[in-house]
Amino acid sequence: MNIPRRYFIKLCRILLGFILIALGVVVAKQSYCLAPWNVLNDGISHTFSVSLGTANIIVGTSILVIDLFLREKLGIGMILNIWLIGVFTDAFMALNRFLSLMPKIESVPLQVLFCMLALTLNAFGIYFYMSARMGAGPRDTIVVFFTKHLPLPVGACKLLLEAVVCFTGWAIGGEVGIGSLIFVLCGGPILQSVFRLFHFDVKAVRNESIVDTCQIMTGHAQPPEQQ
Repeated sequence: MNIPRRYFIKLCRILLGFILIALGVVVAKQSYCLAPWNVLNDGISHTFSVSLGTANIIVGTSILVIDLFLREKLGIGMILNIWLIGVFTDAFMALNRFLSLMPKIESVPLQVLFCMLALTLNAFGIYFYMSARMGAGPRDTIVVFFTKHLPLPVGACKLLLEAVVCFTGWAIGGEVGIGSLIFVLCGGPILQSVFRLFHFDVKAVRNESIVDTCQIMTGHAQPPEQQ
């Protein structure tokens, strides 16, 4: 596979992943089932009067610093994750307000149903952009770090981390509903199930750093699958 086509396919996978995640955020927001990280984003958005997407960018940038201290690879996918998911989220939220596509859902059974939809969209989104191997998102990089260094599966690491994040977001005013608890309890297992569906082993992923990508594009290194 030639280099331009290789990176075009990778970019498409990354963008598809981000779009699915952003759609999941909108569904979750309208059904009172924000994911733990978005509970934190929601709390920040209320505290500092910024949009949910902007809060996502702020948190993502802050976590990027932690990732650098953990010496995780900084890839193009990670940089795009920080900016584009926030941008897509605000765009879809604005579109939903303008067209009134999905009102706030007050029925608890429907909240549970749409929460599962949001969880599924999020899990598939994470798989698509992580499988591009251009760097995990800043939050997922922390999950990957714990998965590699603790004797726990990815689902358990995600569960523990997001439980702490959700409580912190709630403490500063983030919106928490019954669906948020579902996200904490089911987010990890559903993500793990999606990874198994595609036979995707996150522990075996070798992400390209920005340096790796530049070397491959300039012909100074070969893509991993050709080595």
